[in-house]
Amino acid sequence: MKLAVIFPGIGYTCQKPLLYYSKKLAKSHGFEVITLEYKDFPSNVNGNKDKMKECFDIAWEQTCMQLSTVDFGKYTGDEDCIFFFSKSIGTIMAAKYALENNILAGQIYYTPLKETFDYVNDGYGLAFHGTNDPWADNDTIRDLCDKKHIELAEIPDVNHSLEMTDSVVDDIDFIADVIEMVESYVSDYE
Repeated sequence: MKLAVIFPGIGYTCQKPLLYYSKKLAKSHGFEVITLEYKDFPSNVNGNKDKMKECFDIAWEQTCMQLSTVDFGKYTGDEDCIFFFSKSIGTIMAAKYALENNILAGQIYYTPLKETFDYVNDGYGLAFHGTNDPWADNDTIRDLCDKKHIELAEIPDVNHSLEMTDSVVDDIDFIADVIEMVESYVSDYE
């Protein structure tokens, strides 16, 4: 049995490209897919530590509630596989949930935040980071991925959504490249 859980970001829902295509990819590989939804976040969060903490608490409560009935034990045999696909604040939730619930899940971290690495299980993940991401410092993400042995795919000149914002065709190409890398990574662990 195979399970994929999709952890969205604050404004980056499971219907946006990275997570939408991750869900499609997981289904095409025979994964049962659970998508989480977050709501009721405050606005204007970037750069505000108090609002970020509030978002963290809201997302954590909603994560625990939405996953409370999932029997992760069903997916721990030799032929079983669990993957967490996460975006931004969702990367924190995915890493923390796996750590606190002793779940050995392959992790796909789309644009992780510095706080994600407080919970990262050493060596279990692939991270994507854009060099124009206003939410995460390039050197910090590089250093933390290196320390935690997380494979890092750094994409030049793209933002927190892994987009350039002024070239739709280039954005689609970036997303296609990312999903190809994710498919290769997932296939290695199936």
